[in-house]
Amino acid sequence: MNYFDLFPNVELPSFSDKRRSSYDYITLKNLFKRGRVRNDIYGNVTSFSKYLVLDGERPDTVARKLYDNEQLDWIILLSNNIINVQDEWPMGQYEFQRYLDNKYSKEQLGEIRHYTTNEIRNKEGILVLQGGLIVDSDFTYNYTEIDGTIQSVNSVSSVSYLQHEIEENDKKRTINVLRKKYLGIIIDDMRKIMSYTDSSQFVNRKLKKGDNIRNQ
Repeated sequence: MNYFDLFPNVELPSFSDKRRSSYDYITLKNLFKRGRVRNDIYGNVTSFSKYLVLDGERPDTVARKLYDNEQLDWIILLSNNIINVQDEWPMGQYEFQRYLDNKYSKEQLGEIRHYTTNEIRNKEGILVLQGGLIVDSDFTYNYTEIDGTIQSVNSVSSVSYLQHEIEENDKKRTINVLRKKYLGIIIDDMRKIMSYTDSSQFVNRKLKKGDNIRNQ
């Protein structure tokens, strides 16, 4: 089922130069409607499994692989609250290289963007500072051992612009995928969400008609 097939229609007054009268209407998809995964499913970790997006995979190819239907790509996106695929979906190798070429020079890619902490543990192996925190290059962490010894550690790693961009793109690769047994529920929910209820503009469950202020 194609995602946009679920959207209801709305009739609005036509502002086209080719309209025949002020009473002309055009029919459009109501894109202001937006579906969601119901809270009892979205909040239940057992409703989803983790999936690692491979290089070059798109939402439709993932849907075909997991659900045998590429038109259910919208469920992949909905399960991850993805609105802008271009920005929120991991880039493939070719696309990623083009992105880097357009944003950076070769020299810039090798330059240091920031520094991050390295993991620090005390003598007992207890974690006292997590790794990956962005800090200054001269950052020093002070902590006290159980025996009272004060330790002062400067342990940071430099991160280049290239490394940063790779890490940011890779973060997007791990996504949530809805388990197959819930597909029917989500599709039924979407049909209900995308249906109109009675109102002054109601025509039927899939169509409403906007007011024509030019004729009032």
